[in-house]
Amino acid sequence: MANKRILAVLSALLIAGVTSSGAHAQVRNEVYGSVGTDGVGLGYGYGISQHFGTRVEVSGFSYSHGFSAGDMHYDANLRLIHGSLLGDYFPAPSFFPIRLTVGVLVGADQLSGNATGSQGTYTFNGVTVPTQGESVHASLKFPAVRPYVGIGFGHNPNAKEGLSMAFDAGVAIGKPSVTFDVPQNIASAAGAQNVAAEEQNLRSKASKFPVYPIVKVSLTYRFF
Repeated sequence: MANKRILAVLSALLIAGVTSSGAHAQVRNEVYGSVGTDGVGLGYGYGISQHFGTRVEVSGFSYSHGFSAGDMHYDANLRLIHGSLLGDYFPAPSFFPIRLTVGVLVGADQLSGNATGSQGTYTFNGVTVPTQGESVHASLKFPAVRPYVGIGFGHNPNAKEGLSMAFDAGVAIGKPSVTFDVPQNIASAAGAQNVAAEEQNLRSKASKFPVYPIVKVSLTYRFF
């Protein structure tokens, strides 16, 4: 439902921009590079009118990061790779540089890794069992399509040709799903109830991240 609402807003922005584009004959294009909490990105922007613009971009990065949930510690890797379709609205572009941005992110962002044993053992809900040479794997996967809302400045369709800076701050909305893979031999030794308890610890961890914050700066180049 949230994605449909975002798409409806984007459509409204595009329609409104096209109908008002006659007031601004010189529509500009832009290309830009960005860096922020969703990685390094490249993008293209199109100024529809004085008040509206649209952008597409691709961003991503990979980062090793350990985390704990319950009795388990994981050596994990955060991998973000997604494309974005964004609509910008400038309420007063000549006097007030701040814009509102809505859009959607499409990709395969996830945090995944293996549990680290202690002296050849794993502990499930207080019960310690041997690893038997096998690994416990966990992953937190964000939805493939997530709505985005934010504010920022820059990417202004009325900006002069040449280089400029832009800034974005917003959130991608969508709680990650959890996968907890325990080899059968380890699960049998630990007991189903204890394995389920550790999986619930992971789900509780994931529930703390209903949104992913995105803050980025961009270097842009505008041209006709």
